[in-house]
Amino acid sequence: MAKPMDGAAPESGGRRKARFRRVVGTPAFAVLVFVIGLVVFHWPYLAEEDRWTPAHLFITMFAGWTVVIALVFLYSLFLPSSGSEDKRPPLDG
Repeated sequence: MAKPMDGAAPESGGRRKARFRRVVGTPAFAVLVFVIGLVVFHWPYLAEEDRWTPAHLFITMFAGWTVVIALVFLYSLFLPSSGSEDKRPPLDG
Protein backbone atom coordinates (compact mmCIF):
# COMPACT_ATOMS: atom_id res chain seq x y z
CA MET A 1 0.00 0.00 0.00
CA ALA A 2 1.34 3.41 -0.91
CA LYS A 3 2.18 5.79 1.90
CA PRO A 4 0.39 9.13 1.94
CA MET A 5 2.49 12.12 0.94
CA ASP A 6 2.96 15.22 3.08
CA GLY A 7 1.28 13.67 6.11
CA ALA A 8 -2.13 13.47 4.39
CA ALA A 9 -4.42 10.66 5.42
CA PRO A 10 -5.13 8.06 2.75
CA GLU A 11 -8.44 8.60 1.04
CA SER A 12 -11.13 6.19 2.14
CA GLY A 13 -12.98 4.08 -0.40
CA GLY A 14 -16.27 5.80 0.43
CA ARG A 15 -14.92 9.26 -0.32
CA ARG A 16 -13.42 8.06 -3.57
CA LYS A 17 -16.71 6.45 -4.62
CA ALA A 18 -18.62 9.61 -3.73
CA ARG A 19 -16.25 11.74 -5.80
CA PHE A 20 -16.48 9.31 -8.72
CA ARG A 21 -20.28 9.31 -8.48
CA ARG A 22 -20.31 13.12 -8.36
CA VAL A 23 -18.13 13.42 -11.47
CA VAL A 24 -19.75 10.71 -13.57
CA GLY A 25 -23.30 11.76 -12.72
CA THR A 26 -22.91 15.30 -14.06
CA PRO A 27 -24.10 16.60 -17.43
CA ALA A 28 -20.50 17.61 -18.14
CA PHE A 29 -19.58 13.91 -18.25
CA ALA A 30 -22.29 13.37 -20.90
CA VAL A 31 -20.78 16.22 -22.93
CA LEU A 32 -17.34 14.63 -22.53
CA VAL A 33 -18.70 11.32 -23.86
CA PHE A 34 -20.21 13.19 -26.83
CA VAL A 35 -16.90 14.90 -27.62
CA ILE A 36 -15.00 11.62 -27.31
CA GLY A 37 -17.50 10.07 -29.73
CA LEU A 38 -17.03 12.90 -32.23
CA VAL A 39 -13.26 12.59 -32.13
CA VAL A 40 -13.21 8.80 -32.35
CA PHE A 41 -15.72 8.55 -35.19
CA HIS A 42 -14.45 11.43 -37.33
CA TRP A 43 -10.72 11.16 -36.78
CA PRO A 44 -10.10 8.30 -39.28
CA TYR A 45 -11.91 10.18 -42.03
CA LEU A 46 -10.02 13.41 -41.40
CA ALA A 47 -6.61 11.74 -41.20
CA GLU A 48 -4.42 10.73 -44.12
CA GLU A 49 -6.35 8.81 -46.76
CA ASP A 50 -3.67 6.24 -47.63
CA ARG A 51 -3.18 5.19 -44.04
CA TRP A 52 -6.66 3.75 -43.35
CA THR A 53 -7.67 0.43 -44.88
CA PRO A 54 -11.22 -0.92 -44.51
CA ALA A 55 -9.95 -3.32 -41.83
CA HIS A 56 -8.44 -0.44 -39.84
CA LEU A 57 -11.68 1.53 -40.13
CA PHE A 58 -13.73 -1.46 -38.96
CA ILE A 59 -11.51 -2.03 -35.94
CA THR A 60 -11.48 1.69 -35.10
CA MET A 61 -15.25 1.99 -35.35
CA PHE A 62 -15.82 -1.19 -33.33
CA ALA A 63 -13.44 -0.02 -30.60
CA GLY A 64 -15.00 3.45 -30.65
CA TRP A 65 -18.51 2.09 -30.23
CA THR A 66 -17.29 -0.16 -27.43
CA VAL A 67 -15.80 2.79 -25.55
CA VAL A 68 -18.81 5.05 -26.08
CA ILE A 69 -21.31 2.36 -25.06
CA ALA A 70 -19.28 1.59 -21.93
CA LEU A 71 -19.15 5.30 -20.98
CA VAL A 72 -22.88 5.79 -21.58
CA PHE A 73 -23.59 2.70 -19.48
CA LEU A 74 -21.36 4.07 -16.73
CA TYR A 75 -23.20 7.40 -16.92
CA SER A 76 -26.58 5.66 -16.71
CA LEU A 77 -25.56 3.85 -13.52
CA PHE A 78 -25.21 7.15 -11.67
CA LEU A 79 -28.39 8.86 -12.88
CA PRO A 80 -31.08 9.24 -10.21
CA SER A 81 -33.84 6.68 -10.47
CA SER A 82 -37.25 7.81 -11.69
CA GLY A 83 -38.73 7.44 -8.20
CA SER A 84 -35.92 9.18 -6.35
CA GLU A 85 -36.53 11.75 -3.67
CA ASP A 86 -34.71 14.38 -5.72
CA LYS A 87 -37.74 14.71 -7.98
CA ARG A 88 -40.46 15.02 -5.37
CA PRO A 89 -43.38 17.24 -6.33
CA PRO A 90 -43.73 20.40 -4.20
CA LEU A 91 -46.00 20.17 -1.17
CA ASP A 92 -49.40 21.90 -1.52
CA GLY A 93 -49.85 23.55 1.73
